[in-house]
Amino acid sequence: MSVAVAAAWRESRSGEWRKIGVSRGRSEMVGRARERRQIVAGLLAALERCDPEALREADVIAAAGIAPAAFHAHFDDLDACFDFACEASLDVLLGPMVASWSVPRAPSARLADALAALLGSLAAQPRLATLCLRDSVARQPDHRTYRRVVEAVAELLRDVGPKSAPPGRPMGEVALARGVVGLIVARLAEGPQADLEALRPQLLALLLPALDLDTE
Repeated sequence: MSVAVAAAWRESRSGEWRKIGVSRGRSEMVGRARERRQIVAGLLAALERCDPEALREADVIAAAGIAPAAFHAHFDDLDACFDFACEASLDVLLGPMVASWSVPRAPSARLADALAALLGSLAAQPRLATLCLRDSVARQPDHRTYRRVVEAVAELLRDVGPKSAPPGRPMGEVALARGVVGLIVARLAEGPQADLEALRPQLLALLLPALDLDTE
């Protein structure tokens, strides 16, 4: 075998091994992502049977059907797992509201449509909504996930409201946002029969005058 042929053969073989390594790496990433989703599903299943403040790491491991070592390959402890599930759920729950309010139109219409998008998203995924807005606070008052929802709603209100507060304006955007989220949490407490989307008229009746927006 000539030197050139031998070099070409070695290069082709090294290329094959590189492909195998990349393929193996991708397969491992997919496997880890699948296992992490399995753990989050176990967390949600465990919360169906257990109060959030009483939830134990062993409950999640049993519901996920994995070994403790597999759990700890992803999360240091139960709080880390819980926070990850909340953060991942927020992107799903808040996305429709953010997309809706970015469409240019009259401020009152933007507010009404954004609230409809938020309530529709929460209603479509009540387990994730309960995780982020009720279970998180049950485990830790003023949980960062709850705060993120309040901050997102407050940002919407700042964006659609007047750029300078009118005289005698009763509440700021954060206080209004806490009121909105509080009403949503109270409706979620009604359980599976809760009609979240029916809240929109009540929320608009609260927000439109407070933001000095057209109520027509």
